Amino acid sequence: MVIVAAINRIIGLSTVFAIIFAGNAVAKDKDAFYVEGAVSIVDGCLEVSTRELQFACHRIVPGEGLVIALREYARSRKVDGSTYKKVTVVLREWPVDSATVSIGSSDVKVFYSAGPAAFAGKRGCFGTATKGTVSVELEKGVASIKVNAEVPVRSPLDWKGDCDQPIVIDTAFSAHKRNLLELDAWHGNPREGDSPFEEANIMN
Repeated sequence: MVIVAAINRIIGLSTVFAIIFAGNAVAKDKDAFYVEGAVSIVDGCLEVSTRELQFACHRIVPGEGLVIALREYARSRKVDGSTYKKVTVVLREWPVDSATVSIGSSDVKVFYSAGPAAFAGKRGCFGTATKGTVSVELEKGVASIKVNAEVPVRSPLDWKGDCDQPIVIDTAFSAHKRNLLELDAWHGNPREGDSPFEEANIMN
């Protein structure tokens, strides 16, 4: 009876774990933050090697401005199945209270990229928004962001059919203040020796 009970317990646990793993075949990590006294999407950020095209304009450096970042990572049980998506917004300055800024003015820039994380810099799409709006409201240290933008995109290796249609960003999220020094390559602050793979993947 003891043996039978033990076997039944093992079978029961196996069923539970099977259900858990089946239910979490794909898990999404989402991080949204803003950095004051910083810039991104700088002039020349697309004058880089092919493998860096999807990431260079997301990199955050000290400067006079505000960077708002949305980073999404979808984990997959499939080999090489994980994907990433990044949206970076740069404002020249904080609005006094709240504001909606038109893309195309010198006050705001938006950069987008997405693709399979295992093939960083090779597959996926990227581009700079050409029209739309960014709405920002700051209350008690939390920034409420709405981005509605159209982004003409292209493939880093010019794969036909991959990025033929513009991407429409229509998203709203809350961002919390972060310090540039606490950010890593995934967020947009790569260190010496980091590669596009680190920029496309959550490493911890």
